[in-house]
Amino acid sequence: MSESAQLQELMQRIAVLEAREKALTAESNAYQAILTTLLGNLDKSLRDNVIGMIDRAHEIAYARAIQRGNAAQQDRIKQADDVAQRMFMFAQGKASQPR
Repeated sequence: MSESAQLQELMQRIAVLEAREKALTAESNAYQAILTTLLGNLDKSLRDNVIGMIDRAHEIAYARAIQRGNAAQQDRIKQADDVAQRMFMFAQGKASQPR
């Protein structure tokens, strides 16, 4: 395969990955908007219970990842927890949702 053909194939792969990233970002933003709206419309007690359960689930999952020595899973859990915490703050009216 010539360098030109390899470059063309690489550019096509990059375009596919960029399109996938854009779609995933849009899906993530939609889920965040839905979840924050749902949480924001719950009464405070129920909302706090739901948030507490999710926090505990993240703690358990993170502890298990540490026990298994799975650094990649630890990173994914940390990232998910960061997003969840931003959604919780927004749903509680404590911060604006970053875009």
